[in-house]
Amino acid sequence: MAFARRFLVLISLLALPLTAAEALDPHAIYETRCAGCHLPHAGDFARESLVQGEGGIVGRKSGKELASFLRGGHGRLQKQEIDVLVTQFAAILETGGVFAEKCRACHRSARGLARNKLILRSGRLFGRYSGRDMAVFLANHGRLEGEEVETVLNMLRRHLAGDPTRQID
Repeated sequence: MAFARRFLVLISLLALPLTAAEALDPHAIYETRCAGCHLPHAGDFARESLVQGEGGIVGRKSGKELASFLRGGHGRLQKQEIDVLVTQFAAILETGGVFAEKCRACHRSARGLARNKLILRSGRLFGRYSGRDMAVFLANHGRLEGEEVETVLNMLRRHLAGDPTRQID
């Protein structure tokens, strides 16, 4: 009886709808649903194949609005997945490729760097093990100049924002 009750509870939990922020990782969606046909890294794909248009993100060559194109069946994505990917691509385009240009030589991915090495404390980034304040550290690290520091900090924060295990308040 106890097993049956636990099984029913588990099934009901799996059936609960989750918000995009709670359940969907844009990198995981891209890697499992898109990278097989497109560039293996979402950032490279976004910078090479997409641009910010007047009505949203559009294909660089086709001029088609991305969300509409995906809703039309490309990739067979669900609405939540489309919303998460479009938001991620917009954020990638907004950074202007600063991570790829200035950081990737030493740090393979922004997501990996943020999730493995950093933690959020009251909205500020710190080294998970070193305790260093990343705003101070990045001002003299990685050939970053001026506004690039804040761009990188915002990008790294975004990778941790939806993950409560990476936040200390």
